[in-house]
Amino acid sequence: MLKNGFKAVMIIVLALLLHKAAFAAEVVELPPEELAQESVLPVFDKAVSVKNRNIVTAKRWDVDVFYGYAMTEPIANVSKFGLGLYYNFDESHALGLMYSYNLAGLSDYAKQIEQTPATKLDFTKAPMPKSTLMADYNIKAFYGKMSLSKSLVFNTILYGSASLGAIQYDHKTYPAIAGGLGQKFYFNKNWALRFDLRLFINQGPVPFLGGNKMQVGTPAPDFSEFEERVMFTTNLDVGLSYLF
Repeated sequence: MLKNGFKAVMIIVLALLLHKAAFAAEVVELPPEELAQESVLPVFDKAVSVKNRNIVTAKRWDVDVFYGYAMTEPIANVSKFGLGLYYNFDESHALGLMYSYNLAGLSDYAKQIEQTPATKLDFTKAPMPKSTLMADYNIKAFYGKMSLSKSLVFNTILYGSASLGAIQYDHKTYPAIAGGLGQKFYFNKNWALRFDLRLFINQGPVPFLGGNKMQVGTPAPDFSEFEERVMFTTNLDVGLSYLF
């Protein structure tokens, strides 16, 4: 057994020596004239096609359908669906109208509060947003191409947006402004995925009342009893855009 152990140790030592010899660093010296002396930019066979725009938006219309998600809405339903129509004056500026319709009901957060035995509140008594109509200006900052394979290229447009319009509640319509950023991913010359992140600022009713007016079983208060204040709502829209 001792003899076999000695053989095993010798084999391991021999293997380490051979491994070190096999991977020993080699110093390769090249003549200076064969070393790279300058850097060059890549050369494309069709340089014009690389520079040209695949998607031309100037003097054309956009029609959008989208789903909107109110990321910071505490009480009302956070989902909405909308339509948009834009005219592109050139490759930098577009102006349009967007309309969205809020789904009825409460947010998950409000439902959790209502299910708490100690509260017994009924938030359906509060005035809720119904729809939004805004004039929306887009300034297109960057146009780019993103290649995922030799045959698949996404054309992208990054833009900023500024909006002015109104939000309709159950009992009243309030003026509103919004600003944000958007991104389009064109997967052909007409259709694109559109993402918009906007911050809405508007006057609106506070969905809470003191006393027991919001509790279950009490008469619904008049909407005029709700105080008003400036509201900030972050909204994410995801939709399809058709360019024609």
